[in-house]
Amino acid sequence: MKMVTDNGHSLVVSTDETAVRDGFFIWGNVIEIVKRSLPLSRRSDLSSYRFIIGPRAWVRTNLFDLARWSSWEYVLQGGTLEIDSFGPLQVLWLHLIIDQAGGEIIFGPKHSEAGLILIDITFGSLDRAAPFSLVFRGNETLTASYDSDTRITLVGLLAGCGAERDCAAWAVVRCDGDPYGLSRPENWQQGGEGTDTFPLFLKRYRTQTPENGVVIHLPTRTQQTGRPD
Repeated sequence: MKMVTDNGHSLVVSTDETAVRDGFFIWGNVIEIVKRSLPLSRRSDLSSYRFIIGPRAWVRTNLFDLARWSSWEYVLQGGTLEIDSFGPLQVLWLHLIIDQAGGEIIFGPKHSEAGLILIDITFGSLDRAAPFSLVFRGNETLTASYDSDTRITLVGLLAGCGAERDCAAWAVVRCDGDPYGLSRPENWQQGGEGTDTFPLFLKRYRTQTPENGVVIHLPTRTQQTGRPD
């Protein structure tokens, strides 16, 4: 089923996935359309489903509304996903695929009744060169880490990094390897030559305007480290 508004916004619903593009979408409205459009047999089991945020689409949701649909597979295909922190008692895990078209994830300021979210990112392109950005609004600083032992990068709310100002973060973004080029000598935190320990790399990002937050862009391949993932 395809729906197009007077403004040209489009929302395409099929049995296994929904795709949006060219417009602004409120999550609750999208879910209502999806449930009305699917056959009764499919509505009763939406645990496995795919949601595509296409070119020029902007989707706004919050942890409370997202909780029921966190098992879906999400694809960022040139659009923006904005998530508000509201969701008391919610601790969510979300799988997000970053298509070659890239896109943007915006985390709103930390609400007084904020939940927590871990977004596990997979890059659809092997060279991970998508024009992809993370925006953490309300943060003055933010920490990213790369563990060379597990070969995992984490961006956002990190445990044990001693960053008091990072407490405004309520989300963690995880990805395999070192796509942000963190494994540089200036970010080296522990270990070293002649030791048996694996080094941990930490990088602090800052902003001059906390209301706009910290913006982290995925570097181009030529800007990334030459270290193996």
